[in-house]
Amino acid sequence: MFRIIRALINFVAVIIELLLVCRLIFKFLVVNTGTPFVAWIYGITAPLVAPFAKILPDWKFSGYVIDFATLAALIVCAIVAYLILMVLPYSGREPDV
Repeated sequence: MFRIIRALINFVAVIIELLLVCRLIFKFLVVNTGTPFVAWIYGITAPLVAPFAKILPDWKFSGYVIDFATLAALIVCAIVAYLILMVLPYSGREPDV
């Protein structure tokens, strides 16, 4: 049972991380936010980035933007997923050696 829960947590964590990486790349390249896919990515990831939005400012240089709020969200989501997985026990028998 715990194996399925662990796999589900891993799957959800990977999807969240991929969405946040897409947001980070789109912000870095200053992509047109009017594009439906980009607007969808920003809309989906906005609640994940919102807690960090006013804490860490964006860093702009030479027409590119580094969004530190998204970087913080990436790190925190990875740590939270890792901690949840550490709490859940491994299930099943150990393989015989």
